[in-house]
Amino acid sequence: MSVEISGVTGRAAQSTGDSGQAASVENKVANSQTQPTNSPNVGGDSVKLTDTATKLQQLTATVAAMPVVDVQRVSDVQRAVGTGSFQFEPATAADNLVTQERELALLDISK
Repeated sequence: MSVEISGVTGRAAQSTGDSGQAASVENKVANSQTQPTNSPNVGGDSVKLTDTATKLQQLTATVAAMPVVDVQRVSDVQRAVGTGSFQFEPATAADNLVTQERELALLDISK
């Protein structure tokens, strides 16, 4: 099965068979990569991240750098449970859970 590829003008694409043109395209790509990123890209595609996307990238990097577990806290709790000195206050735990749920409900995720 073959598919005909048409150019922008509707004409069939032509094979150049000229490696000089390929090298020219590679040079243009290389030169465009050395230009400052804040210069306008005339006639080409460009990508601009919104402030939200930039903040999301920064937050993602920050979270990725954080340890998954606080090893010291886990060790302290294990020691307290092992020695029988672990204090658990159900009312305090419930209050903390309700507070957390209220704060999560107030978050505006559209920002």
